[in-house]
Amino acid sequence: MKELLKNLIRAKSTLDTGEIKCANVLADFFRSAGIKPNVEVWNKTRANITVRIKSTGKKPALLFVSHLDVVPAQQAGAFEPIERGGKIFGRGACDMKGGITSVAVAMAEILHSKVKLQGDVIFTATAGEETDSAGVKKFLKSQKTWPKFAGIIVPEPTNFDLVYAHRGLLWLQIITKGKSAHSSMPQLGINAIDSMKMFLNKLENFKIPGVNKLLGKASISVNKIIGGSAANIVPDLCSVQIDIRTIPGQKTSWIVGEINKILARLSKQNPRFQADLKVLRDSGSLQTDEKCEFVKRSKQILNKHLTAVPFTTDAPYLTVFKSPIVIFGPGKPQLCHKPGEYIDIKDLKKAVELYKKIILHFLG
Repeated sequence: MKELLKNLIRAKSTLDTGEIKCANVLADFFRSAGIKPNVEVWNKTRANITVRIKSTGKKPALLFVSHLDVVPAQQAGAFEPIERGGKIFGRGACDMKGGITSVAVAMAEILHSKVKLQGDVIFTATAGEETDSAGVKKFLKSQKTWPKFAGIIVPEPTNFDLVYAHRGLLWLQIITKGKSAHSSMPQLGINAIDSMKMFLNKLENFKIPGVNKLLGKASISVNKIIGGSAANIVPDLCSVQIDIRTIPGQKTSWIVGEINKILARLSKQNPRFQADLKVLRDSGSLQTDEKCEFVKRSKQILNKHLTAVPFTTDAPYLTVFKSPIVIFGPGKPQLCHKPGEYIDIKDLKKAVELYKKIILHFLG
């Protein structure tokens, strides 16, 4: 188990390198366990891996969905795992190669136990969850027909909290356009940064209506700004990237429309104002019915209360299956995307046993 996680960490899987090395590490593990892997590769370096333990088919299947990619790391040696003090350190140890490892080992141990499952176990690890969700989109198109699922588990790091709701995300880019001029004669130009200031001042007063009892209100955060080329040149371009976190029931099309109205009003008020809006990413929110049978039984067998989280996963894409979805896995979520990321080895072992318990309960 520990070696599998270490090998997955070594197989750097950021956007620039792709996920293929990581997928191949998993494929080798599954082959050695007697489980045939299917690795789907595109653009030479991007990859998904899917495996399936077949059964009698008398019960609906279980689906585990994870992601291979990790965020970049600035610190040296981030992709060389270190085992120390009962922990394994390295980029992706927590988010989410620890969860991947635990599910993979659980599946291998169930297969070796010779227990006869009454429903299939399907596991996939996909590309691009941190950036474009390209992998989960390809996974959904990989088969024309799917079995009925009793439930779907996303083994993201939740510190073993049973999560059934989270926010969605909407990433926008706004580009204001101006006209270059020498800064000693600014009246000859149009300052794109000044135009951006006008927009950001209006954005401060923009509120997205709605409150969710679990997730609160939507949030808006301006997280990146680029403008200007030199201290003595009036800038002709300025761009900002905005992170909006939505709650269930909110339509991102309405949000985009309202922000476009702000831009249109500014353009009407000031003919020198020009701006474009681009949607960079749009991923929905999640709220599974807490009264459904899968959620109620998961609570009982895991002895966990339900909770909601502010971060976003690929889970909303899986709602096309019309099956209940929970997010449950080892690792402390506050360690995600941070230097010194790690996972406790005891939590890996605990997760293996809990995933086996889930599988045997629903499919045994």
